Amino acid sequence: MEFNVQYRDGFFEVEILGETEPEKYRDVFETLVAHGKWQPGTSCLVNQTELNSKHLTTDETRDIAEFSAEYSVKLGKSKCALLFSRDLEYGLGRMWQTFVENEWEVSVMVFKSRDEALAWLTG
Repeated sequence: MEFNVQYRDGFFEVEILGETEPEKYRDVFETLVAHGKWQPGTSCLVNQTELNSKHLTTDETRDIAEFSAEYSVKLGKSKCALLFSRDLEYGLGRMWQTFVENEWEVSVMVFKSRDEALAWLTG
């Protein structure tokens, strides 16, 4: 799994691609909150349209949610749009959203359309 973090026009875009590796999501969070322009409450688009999660289990999805919640204070009351292209990853994204929703103050929405994700994120 590879990822790239960029700051664009008032929000961050994180691109995640390749085979899903649950333990690497911690690296994604660390890179995001260590970025020079990061501050709690900043919005983020997580583009996972090139991600392949065919081997990801429910327990691994729950694990990702558990260590995602560890970043609650550093993320603050931000908005996070998750963007997927395939039904499998979209469904796993919704599952992750359910696992993490009571663990932090981040507002999360899952999308298949980049335009809809950006409209929600910046609106």
